[in-house]
Amino acid sequence: MQVTIDLWLWRVTDPVSRRNYITRYRMAEPDALDLDPVAERIEGSLERRTFWIDPNVAGWQIAPAPKGQTNGMSPMSTARP
Repeated sequence: MQVTIDLWLWRVTDPVSRRNYITRYRMAEPDALDLDPVAERIEGSLERRTFWIDPNVAGWQIAPAPKGQTNGMSPMSTARP
C-alpha cells in the first residue's frame, strides 16, 4: 500500500519567549498544531513524501543487534547499513 504525506515548514510561536519563528524542518500538520495550535504553513515549502507500507506488518520489526555490537541506527530507522 502506498501512502503520501504532506510536509511543510511552519510559522510557530515559542511558548517561552513568545517570538515567532519558522521551523527548521518540515512537519505534518498534526505535529505542527501540537507544537503551536495557531501554526501557519509557509507557502511554497510543501514537500510530498511517498512511503510503501505492508498492511500485513503490525509495526516496526527490527531485530536487536548482537550482544556487544551496535548497528548505529535508531530503532525507528528502516534502512540498513
